[in-house]
Amino acid sequence: METPDCDTSRYASTSVIDDLDPNFADFVMNAQQLASGTHWKIGTFRGHDIRVSPFFLVLIGLFVFMGLNEFSRLPYQLMWAPVLFFSILLHELGHAAATKKCGFGTSKIILHGFGGVAISRRSHTKPKDGMFIALAGPAVTGLLAFGFLGALIGYGVFTGGESLTVLGHFLWLMVLANFFWLILNLLPIYPMDGGQTLMYFFRKKGAGQGTALVKTAKVSLVTIIITGLLAILVIPGGFLIFIIFAFMGYMNWQILQQAKGGGPGGPMMMRMPR
Repeated sequence: METPDCDTSRYASTSVIDDLDPNFADFVMNAQQLASGTHWKIGTFRGHDIRVSPFFLVLIGLFVFMGLNEFSRLPYQLMWAPVLFFSILLHELGHAAATKKCGFGTSKIILHGFGGVAISRRSHTKPKDGMFIALAGPAVTGLLAFGFLGALIGYGVFTGGESLTVLGHFLWLMVLANFFWLILNLLPIYPMDGGQTLMYFFRKKGAGQGTALVKTAKVSLVTIIITGLLAILVIPGGFLIFIIFAFMGYMNWQILQQAKGGGPGGPMMMRMPR
């Protein structure tokens, strides 16, 4: 996921919603609050800062121990650590590379408890650039998903379909995680990549920024209700997905409340400077 034209800490504050009524700006996801929280810098790649929040370690621990029913499975379950780290990092680097290509400079990438976010200093993004940046992450994830699927098939042919080794399990998890991450991110739910793409699509069709975001919020809420129920009924461990969707549903509900002029700002909302 990449931030919708907001800015944080070392970057100058800007916003894509500068031309909206100032009372309508509180619904933007509080990337500033996220970036100012506790996280550790682990490196830099082509000018992009890479940081890890302690909640990302909690996320990894949850995946490792959630399926650990016997100690002999520990090496297999530990494969979730590199799978989550590289899958999410490469996804965010896709956003960061697209942002830089569009002329908005480098990004700060933070891996956190809900996945990752690429924060940049871009503002007044053109719809075509916004769609390009939003879809760059899923494009990388798609390449990873199909690339590792091919590797897994090749591994199966090479080993003759014998019992799955730790390496084979790693390849399988990379396929599973990236296909799941791809589908999840392409759902029209704001502020996920699919939701941001939809918002920029509405803008490209002539809608104002506020109107485009309200339309996107309405589509997001319908999508959240449908997919949230399916997650609980169909997907093993779908309750975790439902919690994430509930959080995003609350965000989109606040967007609609702010549009009506009466909704309270929540802890993840902020007023972006004009």
